[in-house]
Amino acid sequence: MRTPPLAHQQEELVRSAELPSRALFWEQGTGKTWMALATAAWLARKRLIDGVLVLAPNGVHENWASDEIPRHWDPEQGYRLHCYKTSKAGSKAHREALADVTGSPQLAFLIMSYDGFMTAAGKAAAKEFLARRRCLYVLDESARIKNPSAKRTKVVVASAKHAPYRRILTGTPVANSPFDVYSQVKFLDEEFWKARGFASAEAFRTHFGIWEQAVNGATGQRFNRCVAYRNLNQLHDIVTAVASRVTKEQVLDLPPKVYTKRYFDLSPAQAKVYGELRKDFVAFLDSGEMVTAPLVVVRLLRLQQVTCGYLPADDCESVTDFPENPRLKLLLETLEDCEGKAIVWARFRRDVDKICSALYPHAVRYDGSVGDEDRLAARRRFQDGDAKYFVANPAAAGEGLTLTAARSVIYYSNSFNLTHRLQSEDRAHRIGQGESVRYVDLVASGTVDNHLVAALRRKHNVAAQVTGDEVRQWL
Repeated sequence: MRTPPLAHQQEELVRSAELPSRALFWEQGTGKTWMALATAAWLARKRLIDGVLVLAPNGVHENWASDEIPRHWDPEQGYRLHCYKTSKAGSKAHREALADVTGSPQLAFLIMSYDGFMTAAGKAAAKEFLARRRCLYVLDESARIKNPSAKRTKVVVASAKHAPYRRILTGTPVANSPFDVYSQVKFLDEEFWKARGFASAEAFRTHFGIWEQAVNGATGQRFNRCVAYRNLNQLHDIVTAVASRVTKEQVLDLPPKVYTKRYFDLSPAQAKVYGELRKDFVAFLDSGEMVTAPLVVVRLLRLQQVTCGYLPADDCESVTDFPENPRLKLLLETLEDCEGKAIVWARFRRDVDKICSALYPHAVRYDGSVGDEDRLAARRRFQDGDAKYFVANPAAAGEGLTLTAARSVIYYSNSFNLTHRLQSEDRAHRIGQGESVRYVDLVASGTVDNHLVAALRRKHNVAAQVTGDEVRQWL
């Protein structure tokens, strides 16, 4: 390896390098990617593998190819690399590059996104690569296969048996629910849970969850819902057999995170609409209808959009912007007080549009509207170039990126998803960061904003767990 190991990486390498399967449940920024590559280097040197297949989220997979492997891998140790791109999969050049890496006499890396893997051409490419090479198979951000019933999970888990060595990497294996770990560990060993008495995902959920029957108020249909978890110490002991858990506090001498909030008042027009929506929300809670987390989240979303300066129509065909946008004004004032570069996280594309327009030409954009090549250029221009601001959606850019050029991180608007928050915070707070990072949440006074930020900082997953009683307090 070009980069030397930290103590915890060295210890884990000695412990697990030649194990067939291993889960690295390491917090973001503690060096999971280095560990995966060092494992590959060790296994290749022992001639136990001659190929590495990596699946990662969109954008993150290119980061492996463009940044992580060149940065960590010893250049004297030859290898071939192909980053699979769905948009170019049909081109002659792409097919030739894929054939070259699959048949190379050197150690070969095939890097794919989960979405690319699930295309017909992507599955065929991965199948041939696994068939022709002895592989270390790596899932980066392995929570992408947390749903046992999802087609992607089934396909990825089934493909694992063709690789003699398997690794999963994630800092948040159970961000939403302890049930999330089931299919991730099953990728490592398809018989793991059966060998421990759990013949199916349903049996697993029954043992580790407390369930009660409920009735859908709209349809009258009965269904089972999980109201609590149980036997979690047992689950921890079981998973520990194949996993390593590392937190930044345990292993890194990183500067601290510094949290603060900055408040603003809604404009009169916003306050009027917000009050009307709030009143309607309370009436809904008092109506006797069954209040589920998804229904609550939809209404919270509408309140949040109002605090961001606009109101979509009920049919979502049109959007009305309020004449004033105090949130955007506060962002610009906050950035004036920031030293050095800053990341601005925004939940909605409309927010990203407005922020990028206001910060032009000093900002780069990274969200679902940006293609893979432009994402790579944006990251490089921010991390190593002249861009002062990185404006992004945490769903698109919250994983796998190193953005240690930032000294400030601004949450213009928060997702309700805890994983998005945890992942996005650690883009700047990771190995390579030599200064403390300031996290600023912009909060609309007297609104759900303050409760949302508090819930996320308590590591509470609003999207999955918020209840009607709790929302009453928020309102």
